Amino acid sequence: MAHEAEDKAREESAKASQKTKETAADADKKASEASSKASEKAKEFSEYASEKGDELSKDASNKYDKAKKSAARNYRDGKEEAKEKGNELSRNRDNPVVVGNALIIGLGSVALGFVGYQKYAKGELSWEVAGITAAAVSAFAVGDYYLSQYLFKEKFPKK
Repeated sequence: MAHEAEDKAREESAKASQKTKETAADADKKASEASSKASEKAKEFSEYASEKGDELSKDASNKYDKAKKSAARNYRDGKEEAKEKGNELSRNRDNPVVVGNALIIGLGSVALGFVGYQKYAKGELSWEVAGITAAAVSAFAVGDYYLSQYLFKEKFPKK
């Protein structure tokens, strides 16, 4: 009887060992399949990312080239406009309106700087004072613009 129990135990052990080997082989097979699928997906994603990266790189390069051309064109246009305005100012340097505006800008800047520094030194410079001053300068600039346009048309035309 002990011998039969021992044989039965060996038999059960062999079955369990076989079942374990089969389960391990099945798990190994499934792991291998999962690894292959993951590898394929990774390869697909890598190719997709590479394609998208190439597209974005080309797009960025095209936009850079367009911006570069636009900047060069704007630079040339701005340079020409500045030269034209400089020539216009040079032609009108004896016009009383131009001389008057230049004096107003120069003296006004000195006055604002001097008064602003005095307020700062006394600790009286605040955002309220700066805002009121900016509003006054803006109102004066608008009035000066319209007066200058009137004088250019009626009394001292541009050359």
